[in-house]
Amino acid sequence: MKSKLITILIITLLIFSFTSKNEIEECFISFKSSTNLTPATPDRLPEAYRKGRKVTTYKGEVEITCIDGYRVLYNNNKKVPFVNLKVELSERKAYEKDQKHLIENLKYLNSNSSGMESKDLIELEFNGYKIYGLSRGSIESGSTLGTFIMFPGNGVTVYFYFNNLKPEYRNFENVDDYKKQRDRFIKEYTKYLTTCKGK
Repeated sequence: MKSKLITILIITLLIFSFTSKNEIEECFISFKSSTNLTPATPDRLPEAYRKGRKVTTYKGEVEITCIDGYRVLYNNNKKVPFVNLKVELSERKAYEKDQKHLIENLKYLNSNSSGMESKDLIELEFNGYKIYGLSRGSIESGSTLGTFIMFPGNGVTVYFYFNNLKPEYRNFENVDDYKKQRDRFIKEYTKYLTTCKGK
C-alpha cells in the first residue's frame, strides 16, 4: 500500500512538472488581429526589470516578483502606440501574493489620483477572464488613460496600459470613444487567448 502511494505521488509530481512550465507562453504575446491597431515586435523586458520591483499600497511598499516578461506596443494608424501590453511571469510560489499586492496598488493609485472614472476599481469580464483596473474620466489630462491587469493563471500577469495621446496623434475623439476602444481591445485579446493553442 505504501509503495502504491509513493508511485502515485511520483506520477503526480511528474505530471505537474510537465504541465507547469516556467515560461511565458507565445499566445500571450502573439495577438495580431486587433481592430485598427498594428502590433510591434515583442520586446523582452530588461534583465534588471526581471529581478522584481516594488509597488506602493496603503500598507507601504511591497515586492512584486518577476522572473520573465515581454512588452508589445500596438500602434494606431498614425503609427503611435495606443496600447502598451506587458506580460510578466511571477515566481510560482509568490503568484497569489503578487496578485493581491497588484490589486492593492491599483486601489491606492485610483484613490490617490484626481479625475478618475470611478472611485472604486473597474472590473471587466470578457471571454471568461476577469480584468481589474482604473481609468481617467476625461482625455484632457494624464499620459496614461487606463491601467488594467488580468491574472490568467500559471504565474502570468497581463498588463494593459492605454496611452493618452496629443490630439494630432489620437485615434479616439472623446472619453467614451476611448473606453469603447479600450474594451474592444481587451475583448479581442481575451478572445484570442481562448482559441490560441499552446497556452
